[in-house]
Amino acid sequence: MTYYIIGGILLAIIFYLWTKYKSVKNTLEDKNKELQSVQEKTEKQFQLQQDYISMLSQELRTPLYGIMGLTNLIAEEHPKLKDDKKLKSLKFSGDYLLNLINNVLHVNFLNSEKITAQNITFNLNEVTQNLINSFSYATENSDNTLHYNFDKEIDQTLIGDPAILSQILMNLISNALRFTKNGNVHFSVNLIKSKNNTKTISFKVTHDGFDVSKEDQTSIYQEFIDVGNAKKSYLGTGVNSKILKRLSGVLNGEIIIQNNSQAGSEYAFVVNLKAQASDESVNTEAPVIESFKDTKLKALIVDDNKLNLLVADKMLSKENFNCTTIDNGFDAIELSKNNAYDIILMDINMPKLNGIGTTKQIRKFDQKTPIIALTAVDVTQLNRQIIQAGLNDYILKPYNKNHLLEIINKHLENPTHHTAK
Repeated sequence: MTYYIIGGILLAIIFYLWTKYKSVKNTLEDKNKELQSVQEKTEKQFQLQQDYISMLSQELRTPLYGIMGLTNLIAEEHPKLKDDKKLKSLKFSGDYLLNLINNVLHVNFLNSEKITAQNITFNLNEVTQNLINSFSYATENSDNTLHYNFDKEIDQTLIGDPAILSQILMNLISNALRFTKNGNVHFSVNLIKSKNNTKTISFKVTHDGFDVSKEDQTSIYQEFIDVGNAKKSYLGTGVNSKILKRLSGVLNGEIIIQNNSQAGSEYAFVVNLKAQASDESVNTEAPVIESFKDTKLKALIVDDNKLNLLVADKMLSKENFNCTTIDNGFDAIELSKNNAYDIILMDINMPKLNGIGTTKQIRKFDQKTPIIALTAVDVTQLNRQIIQAGLNDYILKPYNKNHLLEIINKHLENPTHHTAK
């Protein structure tokens, strides 16, 4: 009898454990399905975010290409305007926007992209002066005064990345102007320490705007912020901290914030920059491409944007190219059938028939003519399609004339390319 009782108890225990096991297993399976659903939803949202930013980048690059191209053409056609303050500010702002777009894309693809700093020589006083000039419209409309002071002890020619430095400083000055109305913003560049060829430089921004609370002070480290009074500011939202932190880290610099509700706020960016040694040679020039003066070359330029056609036409016409411009893929195919071209520049994003489809049709009867893709889209998304379509190379908009000629030169017979001495 005792054995039956013990056996019954064991069976009861086994049954209880089995039911608990099934219950836990079912719970875990439900949780796993729930987690998978959350993961899929998160991945979908992340992909949508990446697609949105890539699309936004494309939409910004297209008009920016026209602005930067026309600015460079004006400077070339009117040498007297080379040192014009407004033209230099326009060029600086275009370069800044391009770097901003590129770095937003870098931050968007944090897992696969890495921002790297260049080491080129640049005139620090000129870079910061252009930065100040670019804020002239903003200060006039907010009734602020932007003061600028440059320490004469600093070597004006330094080695570093002026594009990333400008982006950091523009964010800091923008933040100060945002919190200031009918006031003063002071921007000073000071030498803190000099050791051998390494210069420790402080870029300090102070303002006497309305009180900034400890909570609002962190706006510089929040991705997007909308403080009540700042909604009326010409800048709208605050600093994108993810980009700012990444960029300051790329330069191995540090951002310091001090807030005093009685006197305003102070931001400083401290970084080490190298001065060029007397015996050190650093290439500051972009590759120089010899003009195609000996032979008249024929180019077909395909782009649905009239301004882009004008800029590319002007660039190449100055280099002895006879250019034909067309704004759609269907006409481009007919022109290619009836004419021989030395080079074809093909916009990728066109309505009805895009550049990839146009190129596929051209390749059915013409396998030799180099076709260069012009694209405002992040090329990593199109790389396979570009290769399969038969395109020879690509240029990311906006581009400068030197880069355009370099790519063309690479794909023409008997190219002549040299680097500036």
